[in-house]
Amino acid sequence: MDSNLFDVLLTEYRDRINMLTEAMARGNCASFEEYKYTSGQLRGLEAACAIIVDLKKRLEHADDE
Repeated sequence: MDSNLFDVLLTEYRDRINMLTEAMARGNCASFEEYKYTSGQLRGLEAACAIIVDLKKRLEHADDE
């Protein structure tokens, strides 16, 4: 599998994480519900990034064998 795909996904997800984090820091969440929703998006994106990094490492090691 092309590791470039992983890099593109990581870049997109990290850009989204940065955008959401900046929005929260500026106080753009109008309600507690919106804050919880945005926090959930951040957790999900961070988890996805961790999974992608792990999968990328596994595939790179599998290629070495």
